[in-house]
Amino acid sequence: MAMAGTRYLLATITCLTWIPLTSPYCTWAGANPYWVGAPHVEQVTLTSVRVSWHGLLKREDCADSLIIKHYRGTNTGDYFMSEPQKVETNSYLVQDLQPSQAYTYQVIAREEKGLLGVDYNRSPKTIFTTNKKNVPIDRNDPLPTTVNTQQDDSQVTDNPREATGVAPIYGYEPKTKVVGLQLELFMGIVIGSLVVSIIVVGIIYNCVRKKEGEKDLELDSSIGFEEDEDEEDDEDGEDEYEDDAQEVVKYDMMISDNKNIDDSPPPFPHVFPTKK
Repeated sequence: MAMAGTRYLLATITCLTWIPLTSPYCTWAGANPYWVGAPHVEQVTLTSVRVSWHGLLKREDCADSLIIKHYRGTNTGDYFMSEPQKVETNSYLVQDLQPSQAYTYQVIAREEKGLLGVDYNRSPKTIFTTNKKNVPIDRNDPLPTTVNTQQDDSQVTDNPREATGVAPIYGYEPKTKVVGLQLELFMGIVIGSLVVSIIVVGIIYNCVRKKEGEKDLELDSSIGFEEDEDEEDDEDGEDEYEDDAQEVVKYDMMISDNKNIDDSPPPFPHVFPTKK
């Protein structure tokens, strides 16, 4: 019995070692990620901005991932969420924006608490509008220094802040899009269209060549048939010529026979002796 119990214990321990460990979360009171300001938003192009949050997230060791949320104007029902970013990141590029349209931006720190679910710790909101008056930045420019300590739920930023020596750290970025489609999908459609076009052109070319070949065969057969008819006509003409020649020869022979008969002296009359 003791040996059986020992084996059962060893098997249980072995199985437990194969169970994946969940990431720990901060269990003590007040140990939750929190924000000390709204994210910084800077214009890269008229249709893209850089969202950064360097120094704004506190107790990041309690967070498991970050999500960047944005929506047009104040319509919170029609929003877009990024893929989960690593906590070590401090910047994110938002693309496909409409110029001269106000957007609201927010960064969310996710804290996974195992069986208790997921805790979403939201930052204050930033409203930003891209336009030609704004000074654009490069995506790799240093991050701004100003740390917003306001407790308001949102702030409006229109001008770039002073830069620091902190470089942006990007995580997952949205793929490049062309005409609203991802670059890989767009290239696949283009290549597929080219392949289909080549196949269609090849089929049409083969059909045209086939029809031309049939026409050539018909033309050759018609030419051969005409040649055969010409040969037959020639043979018939030769036969008729030969027949005519024979007729002429016979006619000449008949004429010569008649001439011979006419040229011969007439026969002497037969004189019978008279009786005395």
